[in-house]
Amino acid sequence: MKDIFSLKNKIVIITGAAGFFGQYFAKAVLDNNARKLIAIEHPKVGDKFYSELVSNYGKDRVEWHKLDLYNNKDAERCYRKILRDNKRVDVLVNNAFDFSPRTGFAPGDAGTIQKATHSQLLSAFESGIYWAFLTTQKIGLKMREQGGGSIINICSMYSLIAPSPLLYEGTNHAPNPPGYSIIKSGLLAFTRYCASFLAPVRVNAILPGAFPNLQERFEKAGKSYEDDFIDRLVSRTLLKRVGHPEDLIGALIFLSSDASSYVTGQGIVVDGGWTVT
Repeated sequence: MKDIFSLKNKIVIITGAAGFFGQYFAKAVLDNNARKLIAIEHPKVGDKFYSELVSNYGKDRVEWHKLDLYNNKDAERCYRKILRDNKRVDVLVNNAFDFSPRTGFAPGDAGTIQKATHSQLLSAFESGIYWAFLTTQKIGLKMREQGGGSIINICSMYSLIAPSPLLYEGTNHAPNPPGYSIIKSGLLAFTRYCASFLAPVRVNAILPGAFPNLQERFEKAGKSYEDDFIDRLVSRTLLKRVGHPEDLIGALIFLSSDASSYVTGQGIVVDGGWTVT
């Protein structure tokens, strides 16, 4: 039975491969015997993670593309090159998203519904939906021609529910901007659309819950999240803890492998029970 979860001989593309989730995704597919990881990451991201992957898994199993996904023409050229250089692509993980003031993730109330701007919403759409649309258009259609494959869109529990204002009340943490809920809901709808029109390619989504990047906050700001805020996150889950990227690996490998050969158009919620109540 363990063989149905193997990614042996599969070529896997991951966008945002050096990000908070992406690093764990990249290692997981290589650990699970993927023949090659094709990683796509922003040019400003250093080569440290790439060097780590090459050191641990070998240069022949890691293909690294530095790409500003806001540059649509460069992105199209990159995808054409990937398809020229590789006979097939078996798995595409649309993981990249721009978590920055540009998409509304700004200090204070700069990204809230009261002050969100036209530019922020357009950038949220660009990074949250169009990036996945373009990879799916170029890579997913090739998968259909080759007779199959798996596309996995990284959505959010906020594809299904709304953030609670009470979670942020009295803290220094700004709520998720409105554009985030809009695009993550749209990405889930796009998942179902593509499952319908790209079959026999399987198209599914993973919907993470509360996964605060505690390490990044500690490294960049010199401190962790406020303990009270983490306590609030924990109190909303049935399993009484926040998520760690490793908690997403099971769903990722399931959807990437033949174990999910009869699953398409679905969203797997990985939220510790948050959305249940």
